[in-house]
Parts: sequence; C-alpha cells; structure tokens
Amino acid sequence: MIIMAALLSINIDLTALFSRTPKTASPTATCHITTTSHRFVGNPGSTFRYDGETFRIPARGWIELVASPKATTYEMAGRSLPLNVFPRDGFGTETVQLPNVTD
Repeated sequence: MIIMAALLSINIDLTALFSRTPKTASPTATCHITTTSHRFVGNPGSTFRYDGETFRIPARGWIELVASPKATTYEMAGRSLPLNVFPRDGFGTETVQLPNVTD
C-alpha cells in the first residue's frame, strides 16, 4: 500500500513537470503615484509655503514632507515656483533645491 501511494505521488509530480499549461505571470502592484514626498533643501532658517502651510528649514539643511496630491507649486519670498520639475529617486522622493533667499 505504501509503495502504491509513493508511485501515485511520483506520477502526480511528474505530470506537473511535463504539462504544457502556460505559467501565469505573477501579479505586480502599481499605485500610479509618481511623487511620494518632497525633500526641500536650503539654507537653515529659510521659510517657504507648501500646500497652504509655512515651513522653516531646520539646522540640518533639509525637511521632507509627504507629497500632497493637489500641490503643484510651492511659495518662497512671495514667488510661486513649480514642483514636479526636479529629479526623483527610486522611492519617488523629489528633491527641491530652494533658491538662496534671506527672509
């Protein structure tokens, strides 16, 4: 009885090896979000506005904010400047170099 079960098991495994059914591609996940965050880099103490809020660059020289889907610009020194023109890394972080302006 054990030998019969073993032979049946081998037969099933060999059938799977030699079957001609096409392999299905593994699923891929896409979220269609290109920019996940903005890293604003500038002089410590510089202020700017993003998505209706005012932020100040800390002593380390940069601040990273989660991307707002509706924000297409940021403001600095009374000027509205575009986003989504800076390079993105592999994680979708866009590095925004702030202009050298003193407040």
